[in-house]
Amino acid sequence: MVHCRDRGSEVLAGDESHILFYEQGSVAQVAGVFPRAVQTLKDGRLDLKDLESKIQHSYPDVHFAQTCLICLENSHNRMGGRVLPLSYMKEVRNVADRYGLKIHLDGARLFNAAEALGAEPAEIVRFCDSVSLCLSKGLGAPVGALIGGKAEFIAEARRARKLLGGGMRQAGVLAAAGLVALKHAKDNVKLDHQNAKIFAKAVQELACPLCTTDPSVVDSNMVLLTITEPLSGQELCDQLCADGQRSGVAVKALAFSPWTVRLVWHRDISTEDTLKALEKLKWVLQKYKTGATQPEAPRG
Repeated sequence: MVHCRDRGSEVLAGDESHILFYEQGSVAQVAGVFPRAVQTLKDGRLDLKDLESKIQHSYPDVHFAQTCLICLENSHNRMGGRVLPLSYMKEVRNVADRYGLKIHLDGARLFNAAEALGAEPAEIVRFCDSVSLCLSKGLGAPVGALIGGKAEFIAEARRARKLLGGGMRQAGVLAAAGLVALKHAKDNVKLDHQNAKIFAKAVQELACPLCTTDPSVVDSNMVLLTITEPLSGQELCDQLCADGQRSGVAVKALAFSPWTVRLVWHRDISTEDTLKALEKLKWVLQKYKTGATQPEAPRG
């Protein structure tokens, strides 16, 4: 709403981005901004040729919308936590500058991207005009998100937030939790990445055709499992979460599709928890391989 002040403006975002995929088209419903989808590559980058081809060069011709904004996502949720390199961020900045566009970074997991790149968050966001950051998710605060930009941008963002009913009163207790999350973010995020890689490598070593993953594309705190018949993504999620009281192991996962399941690590999941989750996965896969209906559940 701040970057696209005129209704009917246009924002370019990846076809697999959180902004397009999960928010009910809110940029159109609420802000009156038209979202145009750009091809998302497997590693979370937007295809630069596709991106540039969709910029409306001919505005203010009455036939065309005014392209105002490019949205990036780093790390990228639906691509399994993939991280955009700094060199790519710079390339997008060059495209934006060529056409006078702004860049917003969906940095919900910005600290995960920074850890994967071995860079400070500021090194990533210097290519952007604004950034959002979640204090929950991997950082572990119970609630909260931040938005960053220049002073003029923030002043307008406060007005937009008020319009949307987003103001909060007596929020100090939430801010305190956010400060704790930020203070310990670097060490916690590093451990999350290590545990995700441990899990992915172990799944690969299982060599089970029903459930596979590629550890080489685990950039951060997410692992995507590829599922094949007779198992489905939702069935795997149901089985991983089931029987938690009896076995002490309930693994909560998300089915992106019938053949893709997402697992995410955060500050409340230890290496020991990771190994327990692996044992639970082995139990579920063995159940489907043998056709057993009541195998002995793993003990937590």
